[in-house]
Amino acid sequence: MPTAPGPRKRPVQSRSQATVDAIIDAAARILVRDGYGAFTTNRVAAVAGVSVGSLYQYFPKKEALLAELKDRHVAALERGLDEVLARVGNAPLADLVAAVVAANVATHLLDPALHRVLSTEVPHLGASDAADAFERRTVARVRALLESRRAELAVRDLDLAVYLVVRTVEATIHEAVAERPDDLASGAIAREVTRLVLGYLTGAPAVSSRARRRPRRPAARTARRRGSAIPSPPRS
Repeated sequence: MPTAPGPRKRPVQSRSQATVDAIIDAAARILVRDGYGAFTTNRVAAVAGVSVGSLYQYFPKKEALLAELKDRHVAALERGLDEVLARVGNAPLADLVAAVVAANVATHLLDPALHRVLSTEVPHLGASDAADAFERRTVARVRALLESRRAELAVRDLDLAVYLVVRTVEATIHEAVAERPDDLASGAIAREVTRLVLGYLTGAPAVSSRARRRPRRPAARTARRRGSAIPSPPRS
């Protein structure tokens, strides 16, 4: 599998980091405003206010810029996961799944226009070391979380379950940025993905413990409380 090109070198000093950040910000603005067809290293350098030579010190070609944008998205996903697990890592399964899905959605909504261009216009760049490493860490963490909650699970093959859950959550939310942005922004995607994952894991319709509804009263009791009687069937 081809590997996405990475930066030529990483900035060490704060001034160098500022230059790289300006280049990446310019790259994102050009992609959102003009699309991939107008994306060149010369334009990025001009918008960033740096020379093409300075840009090439860090990014040997435009594919390296695109790979860096995607790697930053991956880093944001991991930060979101870290924050969720620090906050609700010991919560009930329903609340944990809801929080992880919501964090994934929130990251994809940070810059949906850029994410849409990267997903729909930019040619596939191949795997990156950062993305591969993040996926391995995510799989290991999700497996550990599910392992600690085995008593709540209906699934038997935990490795398969982890694969399906991780792929389903990421692929669905990733595609929704381009295909169903309104549902993503409204929270509908997060809600339904949470229901999907919990239903699969537990084998039952599942709702976050904060959103469970009170059980409905039997019709006869409800009618009596309202002061109405249930009519008797007609006599023959």
